[in-house]
Amino acid sequence: MTLPEIEARLSAAGVDSPRFDALELIAHFEHISRATALAGGDFQAPALQDAVDRRCQREPLAYILGQWDFMGYTFDLSPDCLIPRSDTELLCSLLIQGLPAGGRFADLCTGSGCIAIAALLSRTDARGVGVELYPDTLQVAHRNARQHGVENRLELLQGDVCTIELLGAFDWIVSNPPYVTQTEMEDLSPEVQLEPAYALTDGGDGLAFYRSIFARYPKYLKPGGSIAVEIGWQQGKAVCAIARAAGFSPVILQDLEGRDRVVSCSLHGACPNII
Repeated sequence: MTLPEIEARLSAAGVDSPRFDALELIAHFEHISRATALAGGDFQAPALQDAVDRRCQREPLAYILGQWDFMGYTFDLSPDCLIPRSDTELLCSLLIQGLPAGGRFADLCTGSGCIAIAALLSRTDARGVGVELYPDTLQVAHRNARQHGVENRLELLQGDVCTIELLGAFDWIVSNPPYVTQTEMEDLSPEVQLEPAYALTDGGDGLAFYRSIFARYPKYLKPGGSIAVEIGWQQGKAVCAIARAAGFSPVILQDLEGRDRVVSCSLHGACPNII
């Protein structure tokens, strides 16, 4: 198969970025650089044919590759994990910048561990705790922590963030929880429909985890500590109202496309660190 042939197949299947995906598949399964793939040729690796077939069935590229990049680092993935998005880098960058020297944080609904691990790689003075309900997902986070050499600074716990009891206090608590509404789930792309529903939606109005986080986790904050959560682009006002009702002073941060993406807040009127 040639690059144009693979690109044409992907395009016909409705893939949004057929050239990018074709290059990624060729480079990965032929074990060559993207530049070499772009130079052309007839690519015959048996695994490549299977990968192209899977992508034409709209299986997410990240699951086919078994990995994805986030904050400049590559993380292992499985279909048990939500695929990291560039939008979430705003939350991770906020955590990295906001942590004090020697700071400690908790990452609720940690998934693949990408937020916590990327933060620890940037802040070698910090320590973190990641909480994840699903054992198979948590195993991926453990593997990523080992591969990136932060397993001694990241404690990974299996448990429900709505009920688990943590030990100690934290400078920052962050979360990218399931926030897609049940109604919105019906309109997601075929690729997103194949990601684990439990990592996308609470099965209701998309606000259940925010209610739980702001009700339960203030007691775990150190004085002056902050909570920051990723939100859906239409959820800013609702999440801010939940935060204010819990005594927080929220600020909405927008992503690169100008959409509401993160609510960052601290107790007692203190201004959160803003990037």
